[in-house]
Amino acid sequence: MKIVHVVHQYPPEFRGGTETCVQVLSAAQAARGDAAFIVAGSDARHPDGELRLEAVNHVPVCRVLRRPGENYSMDHRSPRVAQQVVELIVNERPDVVHLHHTLNLSGDLAARVSAAGLPVVITLHDFTTVCARFFLSRPDGESCAEHFPLPSARCDACVLPDFPAGGEALRIEREARARTAAAEAAAWGAAIVPSSSVRQRWLDSGLVDAARLVLLPHAPARLKGTPCEPRVRADGRLVLASWGHLAPAKGLLDLLAALRLAADPRLALVVLGEPIDADFAEQLIDAAEGLDVSFGGRYEPADLAQLAPRVDLAVFPSRAEETFGLVLAEARALGLPVICSDRGALPEGVGAAGTVVPAANPQALAAALLAAADDPRQLESWRAASHTDLLTPGQHAERVNDVYTRVIAAAHRR
Repeated sequence: MKIVHVVHQYPPEFRGGTETCVQVLSAAQAARGDAAFIVAGSDARHPDGELRLEAVNHVPVCRVLRRPGENYSMDHRSPRVAQQVVELIVNERPDVVHLHHTLNLSGDLAARVSAAGLPVVITLHDFTTVCARFFLSRPDGESCAEHFPLPSARCDACVLPDFPAGGEALRIEREARARTAAAEAAAWGAAIVPSSSVRQRWLDSGLVDAARLVLLPHAPARLKGTPCEPRVRADGRLVLASWGHLAPAKGLLDLLAALRLAADPRLALVVLGEPIDADFAEQLIDAAEGLDVSFGGRYEPADLAQLAPRVDLAVFPSRAEETFGLVLAEARALGLPVICSDRGALPEGVGAAGTVVPAANPQALAAALLAAADDPRQLESWRAASHTDLLTPGQHAERVNDVYTRVIAAAHRR
């Protein structure tokens, strides 16, 4: 089977949870004899809107470089880019097109690809279809998860500070985004959702029926030497780790504030990942001053296998309405216990492998860290449950293939 995956960015240019999921899935598909082709957006620009073909880990990748001025907005359609992408996809003659994220491309690709006669499957990694901030989380941390249908007039106050064209232009674009969302959802042959909480949110949206929603958790990469043996805590320290896309919504500032409140020399933290911008990097450095914190910068999945034997506990205190939490699944696959926030699918993902604290609450997080430092038996209990009930990449690819087969058959019947 030939599959075209469409995603907003792709390694090595950028690595977040969505990009990692696509990379793991495409590698597993290649291992089972399928042909995967990646169409990826990019932050790079080119005067002519260039297409750049390359190979990443033996998988062909075509990066779509927008022209200067083709920027993301509330109405996230880009007709020129959309036409370019659809022509590229059609020329590849795939059996199925698997959309993952259309930021940096155009928000109407499902409808356009379907109109071109190709079956469409989407994985709903976040809520970009209906939320301009992707994760149903306002800049002040307030969740919009209980405010469907979206987008709505509620979005205007959230987006307006970053929308220089003004309120009336924003209203027009927001209404266009709502129409686009409805058209996109109508074009999905199936929508894969990685958690029960996300499935419920999309049912609440009114855009997609239960029959097309397929509950299928992501599979973390399986790394050599994992799950690892626990670190011997002869030094009495509790070494924490946090990694992933370092953006304000991920709660790392809350973790640093918790360490300062705990004021316990036993607590140390290792952070992997690149801050979203220079301003946030400076905030992190300031917040970590005087604490036992090290920043490791950009990482590859294989680096996690080297990190795991040196730490005791993974911590992910996200403020976002996480749809899955790949970093949490990665931690469990490594054999690490986890403390996470109560947002989105994280409580569902941690199971018996850790504990949950309220989001945006450094006091509660500090208390949980101190309790873990004082109770090695609890850590052992969490660790014992860490790597159970996780899909392997091969198992995940087989189940995705079942979804493809069903959608292709339905398209042929029409």
